[in-house]
Amino acid sequence: MVLSFLFLSGVALLLLQTTLLSFLPEWFGRPNLLFLFIVFLGTYLDIYKGAVLTLVFGLIMDIFSGVFLGLHPVIFLVLFFILQFLSRHLTINESIYQIPLVALSYLFTASSIFIFTSILTPENWLYWAWGNEILQALILSMICIPFFNLFHWLTTVFDSNSKKANNHFRRQKTGNRYRKQ
Repeated sequence: MVLSFLFLSGVALLLLQTTLLSFLPEWFGRPNLLFLFIVFLGTYLDIYKGAVLTLVFGLIMDIFSGVFLGLHPVIFLVLFFILQFLSRHLTINESIYQIPLVALSYLFTASSIFIFTSILTPENWLYWAWGNEILQALILSMICIPFFNLFHWLTTVFDSNSKKANNHFRRQKTGNRYRKQ
């Protein structure tokens, strides 16, 4: 139940990002909501479910963006495993640590995509827009705490609903029926 909810949420965020948010002016910034969702998966979800969802969202992002197929899944998976490693050894689930974590993660991801794209197409001159990337990192840092809190709450609600549904259909045992008295 939670996995299907997270998949549908990620698809909805990607659709929102590629349709409505693309009409925002460049100076206003266009938040990369799927990236925030990947960071959420890396810090809150277990390694197997999160890695599968990250891989799927990376492939979908490649289909939407039109960049080299396989670039986003590899970079998103590397980011996911780095976040998994950090979340196991550090307390990055605290709100104060999420702000620099999101900013540094975004700069890592954006620079990795730029570097690999420039290596794969050496004949084209690519322009690195520091102003846009820092604006994007600031926007993501500002909205990360409410975004993470909302999705953490939603996952606990859907997880508790699925546990209640499973308990409702499970037969209740009342003592030992075969015990002689």
